[in-house]
Amino acid sequence: MKYPITAVLGQRGSGKTLFMTYLAHQYHLEGKKIFANYHLKSIPYTYITFEELSKLPDWLYDGVVFLDEIHIGADSYEVFKKSNKMITTFATQLRKRRITLFYSTQVFKMATKRLRDQTNFLMTCDHTQPPGFVKIEVYEYIAYAAHNYIKTISHNLTSYFDAYDTDEVITYSETELTEGIEKFA
Repeated sequence: MKYPITAVLGQRGSGKTLFMTYLAHQYHLEGKKIFANYHLKSIPYTYITFEELSKLPDWLYDGVVFLDEIHIGADSYEVFKKSNKMITTFATQLRKRRITLFYSTQVFKMATKRLRDQTNFLMTCDHTQPPGFVKIEVYEYIAYAAHNYIKTISHNLTSYFDAYDTDEVITYSETELTEGIEKFA
């Protein structure tokens, strides 16, 4: 399938962002443009906030988008929020923009239903020992139907720990983050 939407699911610390960082590196090696809402340290990419994404910028095309903590930008409890609608509208336009989308969340139902219904694949991360070894089960997702198991992937991703900040706080916008820091300074 061209330009799929994939949800990367798992509990806190299960390796979701680590795995997405690995995927970003692999796509970069294939020559794809990378867009992400979290900071990557050793992979060329374009940083994009949920706020920017909700404005559907013209420059966001022909690449792979990685959105960490999707429920921050497309929360299932905020269905009438304009930005929520715009993010899910972006998801409907992926083919036209030649975009592949990966998003992470701890609980699938925390992401807005409109995005869940467009999701093509689920990747579930489980805690492993030692940290950095990931086990991911891949499923085809069909809205309103059963999840079809595809395969299990296991990787040692410890070399990717330095490629991002595992403690980075994901917010809706850079302004929101700056205001939060100033409030506590």
